[in-house]
Order: sequence, then C-alpha cells, then structure tokens
Amino acid sequence: MNIGISTGCFFPQNPKDALIRVGEMGAKYVEIFFNTYSELETEYVLNLKNIADEYGMKIVSIHPFSSAIETFMFFSMNDYKLEDSIKLYEKYFKACNILDCKYVVFHGCLKNSKYMDMERYCHNLNKLSVKAREYGVYISQENVFKYKCGYEENLKEFIKYADKDIKFTFDIKQTVKSRQGIYRILNLVKDRINNIHISDYVGRNYSMVPFNGKFNYDKFFEYLRENTTAESAVIEVYLNSFENDTQLVESMNNLQKYS
Repeated sequence: MNIGISTGCFFPQNPKDALIRVGEMGAKYVEIFFNTYSELETEYVLNLKNIADEYGMKIVSIHPFSSAIETFMFFSMNDYKLEDSIKLYEKYFKACNILDCKYVVFHGCLKNSKYMDMERYCHNLNKLSVKAREYGVYISQENVFKYKCGYEENLKEFIKYADKDIKFTFDIKQTVKSRQGIYRILNLVKDRINNIHISDYVGRNYSMVPFNGKFNYDKFFEYLRENTTAESAVIEVYLNSFENDTQLVESMNNLQKYS
C-alpha cells in the first residue's frame, strides 16, 4: 500500500505551493486538488510535474475543481450538456498524462436529484469513462455524503450498471458523515477500489488527523490488504483539522507500517 498525503489538506492553497509543502514533508505519494481552470493549462501542469519529480513524489490521483458542479454538467434532466462536459474533462485526462497519473476522482450527482436514477447515472458516467480510457486514464468514483454514490442502496445499482473500468475512491470521513457502515460500503466496491482517503473520527467529529481519534487502522488495513484492490492511501483532512504540518508528518510516518 502506497501511503501519502493529499494537497486537499491545504485547500484553498494553490496546488503548486501545496505540492511543495507535501514534498517537504517527505511524502512519496500524493493526490493533487485542482482549484481553478487555469491550473489545467499545460505550463502549469508541467510545473506540477517538475515539483513532483524534484521531491521524488508519485501522483496517484487528481481531484477536479469542478466536482461541486458535476450534477449540473453530467446529470441534467436533458443531456445536451453532457458532450461539452466530457470535452472539459479531457483537460483533466491530458493533465494526468503529463503527471504520469492514472485516476481522476469523481463526485457525481447530488443524492436529492429525483429524476436521475442509477441506471441513467451510470449510462452518462460510462460515456465519460470511455473517453478517459482513450487517454489511458480511469474515472474513480468517490463516496461523498451529499452525492448518490455515498449510499449503500445506490452503490448496489452502481455495481450493476457501471462499466468495470470505473474505479472507486473510498473516503473514511465521507462514510462517517453519511452514516453508512464502513465495511458494508467497502464490501460492495472492494473489486474497484484504487485509492483511500484516510482520516480519523470520534463520534461526529469526522475529519481528524489519523491516530487522533478511535478508528481501528489495524483492522482496516488488514481488510484492505486481504479483500480489495486498493493501491494507495492518502491522508485527506480539512485545513482546520490540524495545527501544524508536523501532525501530518507524524501521522503519515505511523501509517507507513501498513505500506
């Protein structure tokens, strides 16, 4: 298991500075959060690649800034925006090629969208996945609590209708926020998982630095190792969850025993 840190821990810091910050922590694996469209320009992405190479980091996945509006891009009542949205995401796929990265994280459709059932959801998602594969890239669906794929009943349908090429990013804190069973969700998507967003929690305090809560990492990583296709696990907590970078470094170092 590749252990690392997501630049999302430092949002809204710009990705270049956040990536340098992660490199200085000694992380060798990283997920990059993009914040705005200009960061997808070739020159900017090349700068990110140079930073990663300088620090000896492997970029395991990227996270689009447009995740928050994917409902309105890919899952409108009418599909006339779908092709344009796929063209926009080609920018992310091209960025992945420059960054030597295989996965683009995807949030999907808001859970309260009543006219988008999971069969139609996957029909549209499959179209995006086909385009991603033309670039040698995979879409990685995340279980975000505001979105359809944060919930067990929808994931059962996702497994039925989504192309096998579509992977999965499992986020601990999102599972806690959606009040879903961690191992029930994992069991559904175990053959698709490529990446884990690591955090800790106590009760409803769901974005704690690992080893500051009560989560059983021994059990969790044993399950991942024996039952899933997970390749990487990156710490992803909110900026207000830690006081200094040393806390993240210590947490990452403690997680290395699962690598």
